[in-house]
Amino acid sequence: METYWNHNTAFHNILIADAKKRGGRVLDIGCGDGLLLHRLAPFVDRAVGIDPDENAIERARQRLAMVPNASLVHGDFLDWPVPSESERYQTITCVAALHHMKLRSALIKMRQFLAPGGKLLVVGLSANKSAMDYVHSGLVVLPIRVMDRLHGGMRDIGVRIAEPQESLSEIRQAANEILPGARIRRRFYYRYLLSWVSPI
Repeated sequence: METYWNHNTAFHNILIADAKKRGGRVLDIGCGDGLLLHRLAPFVDRAVGIDPDENAIERARQRLAMVPNASLVHGDFLDWPVPSESERYQTITCVAALHHMKLRSALIKMRQFLAPGGKLLVVGLSANKSAMDYVHSGLVVLPIRVMDRLHGGMRDIGVRIAEPQESLSEIRQAANEILPGARIRRRFYYRYLLSWVSPI
């Protein structure tokens, strides 16, 4: 299957470079058609993806058919049993999927899936609610359009979309309570990056 560029894949290199530092087991929550998993697999021992969209998982199976250390789960992450300590993950990625789930429930469960010293990396979307939110979004409209054109435009890859409900401030508040010490930074393409290391 071919690769492509969009506002989510623009962050793949950052996530891969970070996951390479730890290796081990990686979980991609909301893996979609498996492109990030395919790119992660050469640098880790095990790459696991979960997604509730049956069509997306089928496309991921096709993409990963020849990748022996990758596996897929068709299901809702919030319904997935917490693994034993030996099966927890050194890296968890979640790209443009957190806003499809209940925020606090998802963050709590992500924390439970991380091995000690493991790292959670969320590339997410937030709702504009404050004046600062709207100002920031307005300032990046033109630069993003320029980058979209340079990359040949955005491509519809046929995955489910949803509008974010929580603002960045609300996401920060939930993360501070559930993931003490988490870092959340606004990034380009109307995204934020949340990173958190599980205590050893």
